[in-house]
Amino acid sequence: MKREELTAAGLTDEQVEKVMKLNGDDINREKAKYSDYDDIKKQLEKANATIDGMKDYEDVKAKVTQYQQEAENAKKEAAAKVQQLELQAKIKDFTGNKKFVNDLTRDAINAQLEKALNDDANKGKSLDDLLKALTDGKADIFKDENTPTPPTVTNMAAAGVQTAPATQPAAAPKASWNRFKC
Repeated sequence: MKREELTAAGLTDEQVEKVMKLNGDDINREKAKYSDYDDIKKQLEKANATIDGMKDYEDVKAKVTQYQQEAENAKKEAAAKVQQLELQAKIKDFTGNKKFVNDLTRDAINAQLEKALNDDANKGKSLDDLLKALTDGKADIFKDENTPTPPTVTNMAAAGVQTAPATQPAAAPKASWNRFKC
């Protein structure tokens, strides 16, 4: 409603003012009913975003379950590795003071002992029992302290005697020697 329309309808300026004031009061009263519209609109947007987030809840829940399972598997694998390393250290300590023929034999016996200790059939047996079972009746596993070791020959040349370097034969002609060079 405009002032010009009211004046054209034959109302005086004083009457137009009263009508405009009443109309303004009505408009403000109705606006007051909806004054929290912006707040409600923000709350609605937030609620819709929360609902949209709930759609992904099942995916998130599945991922959390997956990560928990992976963490549990990693713990089990780590515990198994620690147990295996402790077992290997126990075997190395046990066989460390034994005099094997060589390191290859020691490593093979250690591997067989580890395999035997992991076998359920050998539960309760000691390392001594298992080693005895592995080596019983087999020769050349341990060094025999009673057998003499052969002497080692270091240099067969007599002291003070010089030998010629073996670059070319002394009697061979140079031309025939060059023929065999690579």
